[in-house]
Amino acid sequence: MQKPVVIFDFDGTIANTLDSIIDIMNNLSEDFRFRKIRDEDKEYLRGKRPREILNHLGISLFKLPFVIRKVRREINSHIALLSPSVDLLPALKLLKKNECQLGIVTTNIEENVRKFLHANNLDQFDLFYTSKKIFGKDKTISKIIRDMKLEKSNVYFVGDEVRDIEAGKKAGVNTIAVSWGYNTKEALAKENPDFLIDSPDDIGKIILKKEKKF
Repeated sequence: MQKPVVIFDFDGTIANTLDSIIDIMNNLSEDFRFRKIRDEDKEYLRGKRPREILNHLGISLFKLPFVIRKVRREINSHIALLSPSVDLLPALKLLKKNECQLGIVTTNIEENVRKFLHANNLDQFDLFYTSKKIFGKDKTISKIIRDMKLEKSNVYFVGDEVRDIEAGKKAGVNTIAVSWGYNTKEALAKENPDFLIDSPDDIGKIILKKEKKF
Protein backbone atom coordinates (compact mmCIF):
# COMPACT_ATOMS: atom_id res chain seq x y z
CA MET A 1 0.00 0.00 0.00
CA GLN A 2 1.29 3.45 -0.93
CA LYS A 3 2.35 5.74 1.90
CA PRO A 4 0.68 9.18 1.98
CA VAL A 5 2.20 11.99 -0.04
CA VAL A 6 1.65 15.40 1.56
CA ILE A 7 2.09 18.40 -0.74
CA PHE A 8 2.34 21.86 0.80
CA ASP A 9 1.76 25.27 -0.68
CA PHE A 10 4.67 27.54 0.30
CA ASP A 11 3.59 31.20 0.62
CA GLY A 12 1.47 31.67 3.71
CA THR A 13 1.29 27.97 4.54
CA ILE A 14 5.00 27.49 5.31
CA ALA A 15 6.60 30.94 4.94
CA ASN A 16 5.17 34.14 6.36
CA THR A 17 5.33 36.14 3.13
CA LEU A 18 2.10 38.16 3.48
CA ASP A 19 3.55 41.36 4.95
CA SER A 20 6.47 41.33 2.52
CA ILE A 21 4.15 40.91 -0.46
CA ILE A 22 1.92 43.75 0.76
CA ASP A 23 5.00 46.01 1.04
CA ILE A 24 6.13 45.03 -2.45
CA MET A 25 2.64 45.57 -3.89
CA ASN A 26 2.43 49.01 -2.29
CA ASN A 27 5.84 49.95 -3.73
CA LEU A 28 4.63 48.90 -7.18
CA SER A 29 1.23 50.59 -6.94
CA GLU A 30 2.29 53.90 -8.48
CA ASP A 31 4.17 52.28 -11.38
CA PHE A 32 1.20 50.09 -12.28
CA ARG A 33 -1.48 52.54 -11.13
CA PHE A 34 -3.44 50.41 -8.69
CA ARG A 35 -4.69 51.03 -5.16
CA LYS A 36 -2.36 50.63 -2.16
CA ILE A 37 -3.23 48.10 0.53
CA ARG A 38 -3.88 49.97 3.75
CA ASP A 39 -3.57 48.39 7.21
CA GLU A 40 -7.35 48.55 7.61
CA ASP A 41 -7.81 46.70 4.30
CA LYS A 42 -5.78 43.61 5.24
CA GLU A 43 -8.41 41.63 7.12
CA TYR A 44 -11.10 42.59 4.58
CA LEU A 45 -8.97 41.31 1.69
CA ARG A 46 -8.09 38.09 3.54
CA GLY A 47 -11.78 37.22 3.29
CA LYS A 48 -11.97 37.72 -0.47
CA ARG A 49 -11.39 35.54 -3.51
CA PRO A 50 -8.49 36.36 -5.90
CA ARG A 51 -10.63 38.14 -8.51
CA GLU A 52 -12.35 40.20 -5.81
CA ILE A 53 -8.94 41.30 -4.50
CA LEU A 54 -7.83 42.31 -8.00
CA ASN A 55 -11.04 44.29 -8.51
CA HIS A 56 -10.62 46.05 -5.15
CA LEU A 57 -7.04 47.05 -5.97
CA GLY A 58 -7.84 47.98 -9.56
CA ILE A 59 -5.46 45.47 -11.17
CA SER A 60 -6.67 44.37 -14.58
CA LEU A 61 -6.06 40.88 -15.98
CA PHE A 62 -3.86 42.57 -18.59
CA LYS A 63 -1.58 44.09 -15.92
CA LEU A 64 -1.62 41.03 -13.67
CA PRO A 65 1.23 39.00 -15.31
CA PHE A 66 3.55 42.02 -15.17
CA VAL A 67 2.71 42.70 -11.52
CA ILE A 68 3.21 39.03 -10.62
CA ARG A 69 6.59 38.96 -12.36
CA LYS A 70 7.79 41.98 -10.38
CA VAL A 71 6.43 40.67 -7.07
CA ARG A 72 8.00 37.24 -7.62
CA ARG A 73 11.39 38.79 -8.42
CA GLU A 74 11.30 40.94 -5.29
CA ILE A 75 10.12 38.24 -2.89
CA ASN A 76 12.69 35.77 -4.20
CA SER A 77 15.48 38.26 -3.53
CA HIS A 78 15.01 38.00 0.24
CA ILE A 79 12.82 34.93 0.86
CA ALA A 80 15.53 33.15 2.85
CA LEU A 81 15.37 35.94 5.45
CA LEU A 82 11.65 35.49 6.18
CA SER A 83 10.20 33.60 9.14
CA PRO A 84 7.87 30.56 9.11
CA SER A 85 4.13 31.15 9.39
CA VAL A 86 3.86 28.62 12.24
CA ASP A 87 6.05 25.98 13.88
CA LEU A 88 5.65 23.17 11.35
CA LEU A 89 8.72 21.14 12.35
CA PRO A 90 7.04 18.75 14.84
CA ALA A 91 4.29 17.95 12.33
CA LEU A 92 6.80 17.41 9.52
CA LYS A 93 8.97 15.14 11.67
CA LEU A 94 5.94 13.06 12.66
CA LEU A 95 4.94 12.60 9.03
CA LYS A 96 8.49 11.63 8.05
CA LYS A 97 8.71 9.20 10.96
CA ASN A 98 5.63 7.50 9.53
CA GLU A 99 7.24 7.29 6.07
CA CYS A 100 5.11 9.98 4.41
CA GLN A 101 6.68 11.78 1.48
CA LEU A 102 6.60 15.56 1.72
CA GLY A 103 6.50 17.96 -1.20
CA ILE A 104 6.21 21.66 -1.96
CA VAL A 105 4.41 23.31 -4.87
CA THR A 106 5.43 26.94 -5.32
CA THR A 107 5.77 29.81 -7.77
CA ASN A 108 9.04 30.78 -6.08
CA ILE A 109 12.51 29.70 -7.21
CA GLU A 110 13.38 26.26 -5.79
CA GLU A 111 16.90 27.29 -4.73
CA ASN A 112 15.49 30.16 -2.65
CA VAL A 113 12.82 27.95 -1.10
CA ARG A 114 15.54 25.48 -0.10
CA LYS A 115 17.54 28.35 1.44
CA PHE A 116 14.49 29.37 3.47
CA LEU A 117 13.92 25.81 4.66
CA HIS A 118 17.57 25.38 5.63
CA ALA A 119 17.67 28.73 7.45
CA ASN A 120 14.62 27.71 9.48
CA ASN A 121 15.59 24.08 10.16
CA LEU A 122 12.78 22.76 7.96
CA ASP A 123 14.84 20.49 5.68
CA GLN A 124 12.24 17.73 5.69
CA PHE A 125 10.92 17.86 2.12
CA ASP A 126 11.51 15.29 -0.61
CA LEU A 127 9.81 16.89 -3.63
CA PHE A 128 9.92 20.37 -5.12
CA TYR A 129 7.71 21.40 -8.02
CA THR A 130 7.67 24.97 -9.29
CA SER A 131 5.14 26.68 -11.53
CA LYS A 132 5.04 30.23 -12.85
CA LYS A 133 1.24 30.16 -13.08
CA ILE A 134 -0.50 31.24 -9.88
CA PHE A 135 -3.74 29.56 -10.98
CA GLY A 136 -2.11 26.36 -12.31
CA LYS A 137 -1.43 24.39 -9.12
CA ASP A 138 -3.96 21.70 -10.03
CA LYS A 139 -1.92 20.87 -13.14
CA THR A 140 1.27 20.71 -11.07
CA ILE A 141 -0.36 18.39 -8.54
CA SER A 142 -1.65 16.21 -11.38
CA LYS A 143 1.88 16.06 -12.80
CA ILE A 144 3.21 14.84 -9.43
CA ILE A 145 0.54 12.14 -9.40
CA ARG A 146 1.46 11.02 -12.92
CA ASP A 147 5.23 11.18 -12.33
CA MET A 148 5.04 9.15 -9.13
CA LYS A 149 2.15 6.91 -10.20
CA LEU A 150 0.20 7.83 -7.08
CA GLU A 151 -3.29 6.94 -5.97
CA LYS A 152 -5.18 10.22 -5.54
CA SER A 153 -6.73 9.01 -2.30
CA ASN A 154 -3.22 8.91 -0.77
CA VAL A 155 -2.35 12.49 -1.75
CA TYR A 156 -3.04 15.50 0.50
CA PHE A 157 -2.66 19.14 -0.53
CA VAL A 158 -2.13 21.60 2.33
CA GLY A 159 -2.79 25.27 1.53
CA ASP A 160 -3.90 28.56 3.01
CA GLU A 161 -5.91 30.07 0.14
CA VAL A 162 -9.23 29.57 -1.59
CA ARG A 163 -7.37 28.85 -4.83
CA ASP A 164 -5.42 26.06 -3.06
CA ILE A 165 -8.68 24.32 -2.18
CA GLU A 166 -9.88 24.76 -5.76
CA ALA A 167 -6.61 23.33 -7.11
CA GLY A 168 -6.76 20.31 -4.81
CA LYS A 169 -10.33 19.57 -5.80
CA LYS A 170 -9.57 19.89 -9.51
CA ALA A 171 -6.65 17.48 -9.10
CA GLY A 172 -8.90 15.07 -7.19
CA VAL A 173 -6.83 14.91 -3.99
CA ASN A 174 -7.60 15.46 -0.30
CA THR A 175 -7.60 19.14 0.64
CA ILE A 176 -6.38 20.48 3.99
CA ALA A 177 -6.97 24.21 4.47
CA VAL A 178 -5.00 26.04 7.17
CA SER A 179 -6.34 29.13 8.90
CA TRP A 180 -2.98 30.82 9.60
CA GLY A 181 -2.24 32.08 6.07
CA TYR A 182 -3.59 34.46 3.43
CA ASN A 183 -7.34 33.75 3.52
CA THR A 184 -9.51 33.82 6.64
CA LYS A 185 -10.99 30.68 8.15
CA GLU A 186 -14.46 31.86 7.12
CA ALA A 187 -13.43 32.33 3.48
CA LEU A 188 -11.81 28.89 3.42
CA ALA A 189 -14.84 27.19 4.99
CA LYS A 190 -17.07 28.47 2.17
CA GLU A 191 -15.03 26.37 -0.29
CA ASN A 192 -15.72 23.15 1.65
CA PRO A 193 -12.20 21.72 1.99
CA ASP A 194 -11.95 18.14 3.22
CA PHE A 195 -10.32 19.45 6.39
CA LEU A 196 -9.98 22.91 7.93
CA ILE A 197 -7.40 23.28 10.69
CA ASP A 198 -6.02 25.88 13.10
CA SER A 199 -2.90 24.02 14.25
CA PRO A 200 -0.11 22.28 12.32
CA ASP A 201 -0.38 19.37 14.78
CA ASP A 202 -3.74 18.54 13.18
CA ILE A 203 -2.03 17.63 9.90
CA GLY A 204 -0.50 14.49 11.39
CA LYS A 205 -3.74 13.56 13.18
CA ILE A 206 -5.63 13.72 9.89
CA ILE A 207 -3.17 11.92 7.66
CA LEU A 208 -2.28 9.23 10.17
CA LYS A 209 -6.01 8.62 10.65
CA LYS A 210 -6.10 9.57 14.30
CA GLU A 211 -9.12 11.77 13.64
CA LYS A 212 -12.00 11.67 11.21
CA LYS A 213 -12.79 14.50 8.83
CA PHE A 214 -14.31 17.58 10.42
